[in-house]
Amino acid sequence: MSISKSCRLPFVLTLLVIFWTCQSSDSNVTSTASEDPGTFPSELYPLLITDDSRTIHQFISAPKRIISLVPSATETLLSMDLGNNLVGRTEFDIATPEIRNLPSVGLGMNPDLEILLSLNPDLVIGFSGESDTSITRHLKNSNITYFMIRPDKLEDAVEIIKRLSLITDRKSLGDSIILNINTSLEIVQQKIANKVRPRIAYVLGGEPPWVAGPGTYIHQLIIAGGGQNIFDDLEHKYAPVSLEEFFVRKLDLILLTENTRLPNALKHLRTFTISSSVEIPGPGLGEAVFEIAHGIHPQVFP
Repeated sequence: MSISKSCRLPFVLTLLVIFWTCQSSDSNVTSTASEDPGTFPSELYPLLITDDSRTIHQFISAPKRIISLVPSATETLLSMDLGNNLVGRTEFDIATPEIRNLPSVGLGMNPDLEILLSLNPDLVIGFSGESDTSITRHLKNSNITYFMIRPDKLEDAVEIIKRLSLITDRKSLGDSIILNINTSLEIVQQKIANKVRPRIAYVLGGEPPWVAGPGTYIHQLIIAGGGQNIFDDLEHKYAPVSLEEFFVRKLDLILLTENTRLPNALKHLRTFTISSSVEIPGPGLGEAVFEIAHGIHPQVFP
């Protein structure tokens, strides 16, 4: 299959709900150039690139003052050695050592725009959906570049890494991250070939419990890790389900993070705890598929 911490759980669950309830904006074009007269643009620029709200942006040079409102984008930028270019963070980045001392702009999906604007960013990376309307309007009025992303699936996450690497003039590093993800997926796929696929539920938390359904990167990680998602027939990408469904569907294993509170009625079922970083679709996806594969097939991935 090849494709071209403790404080984060409430955010991840809220974000996943918003991802499937929000619709993208209409296509439009905006010239949101970033230019530093003291630098010489690389051969990549001028760069025309489309974000996940279907807005086309023009970049004259790589941005120097970035605020990421999306944890997966933040981790991607840090992986591309752009920590010094970040000038602000969200409340959900408090556990990230490299940026915990930066000014906070509040919640990623509802940032404090006054603080955000005071930091003079030349690029703001945000979530694409209905919730982005007021943010993009204020950024447009303040002549600040924005780039909206929506990593629903693995291929979306990989494409976002690619586009962010182009915007920031870190193409080679972006290619390296993508290669690592694809290589990890291929290795796991080879090792679980012809293995029986246990029936898996990925529980995000809440009561009734929210689970990962079809069309999500978590669903794809379950499949890539050698499992079968018992909730692959849900109408929505993420949804709450009744406790009865866990028994009717003949479950083999529940995957959950260390931050997930499982309802008492499910606590006697077999579970495997994974790190909360699995729920952030960024440069760690290669490690995530190995971790999930270990939980599903411990005899293959000891």
